[in-house]
Amino acid sequence: MRDIVSEWTERLSTISLALLRALAVSLGAPEDTFDAAFTERAFPVLKIVRYPGESNPEPKQGVGSHRDGGVLTLLLVEPGKGGLQVEYQGKWIDAPQVPGTFVVNIGEMLELATNGYLKATLHRVISPLRGTDRISLPFFYNPALDATMPQLAVSPEFQAKARGLSVDPTNSPILETYGDNALRYRLRAHPNVVAEHHADLL
Repeated sequence: MRDIVSEWTERLSTISLALLRALAVSLGAPEDTFDAAFTERAFPVLKIVRYPGESNPEPKQGVGSHRDGGVLTLLLVEPGKGGLQVEYQGKWIDAPQVPGTFVVNIGEMLELATNGYLKATLHRVISPLRGTDRISLPFFYNPALDATMPQLAVSPEFQAKARGLSVDPTNSPILETYGDNALRYRLRAHPNVVAEHHADLL
């Protein structure tokens, strides 16, 4: 699958950079604000994820609640499959798959860059019912592991509406270096895996 994955990664990187540039302009910042962190030093990751059926019928964890620790996530969900939920006003709501579209999640590094004007998406995945499975293809568009996210020089109009950074339930602040923040969010997103194989990091 090397050729397919490589082409998919290249195309989605192009889309993601275009989206970042559009976001910068829409907030009154220069279009190329993010270019230096991404055009030559991007660290994109494409995952092919299979969720085996564990719910029977009580819901079981597919992925624990978390905000992505990077910048942007483009998610392609298998048609007809549910399980993705997002937090809205203190409640979990379903985010159903819409044919021909991506789910776009804002990551913590973009929240950091806008001082909370753009909020990282708190989400989770519920495991499908036993006897079934679920496939998703999340694409994470991120800078280099040692890169820090540039602060967006948003216009005063938007800066006045910035809400500050989200408070993590464990009081773990967003970290400025992408690699450090990536480890932080992986520990949160996969608590069962961490407890089993990396208990020393808890």
